[in-house]
Amino acid sequence: MGNKSNSFLSLQSKEWLVKALQILMKTKKYSDITIKELAQKAGVDRKTFYRNFKSKEDVLRFYLDRTCQDYIARLNKENKLTIFAIAKAFFSTCKQHSDFLILLDKNDLLPLLLIAFDDYLPMLHEMFEDKRIDDNPVYYSEYALSFFTGGFWNISIKWIRRGGHETPEEMAQIVETLMSYSI
Repeated sequence: MGNKSNSFLSLQSKEWLVKALQILMKTKKYSDITIKELAQKAGVDRKTFYRNFKSKEDVLRFYLDRTCQDYIARLNKENKLTIFAIAKAFFSTCKQHSDFLILLDKNDLLPLLLIAFDDYLPMLHEMFEDKRIDDNPVYYSEYALSFFTGGFWNISIKWIRRGGHETPEEMAQIVETLMSYSI
């Protein structure tokens, strides 16, 4: 029972630290935020911070990892991974986390999201192989996945910077249309 309780407390502390970082980043540059300030804002002491994270960059990585996991969970709900389904899941995830992504962009940290997604590419490749809708091996290759990731990345940055006014479905339609011209 103790391990479950400790695990819950650790997760709760991490959540508080992420939320505190978001609040601080709304009014202060990320580079100017201190660990002490972050811990205070989260209502935890510095020991608790260092029990959960080594640095404030780890707080970002924790959040970005969860963002990637949200994307994977959305993809897992799909029976077949069409371009539209993949794009809709991606933009739905971005929409859900848009406040944080805007803060990352404001602090020139948005590329960290791409790095986080890159860590998930092998898992995504395997998932796409399992749920493929087309027998074209090039279309589902690791190269194709990297190519598509670059396109998704650039479109999502443009979408975030323009305020994310289009729905995830509208963005998925745009991606599907663009992809039909590139294949």
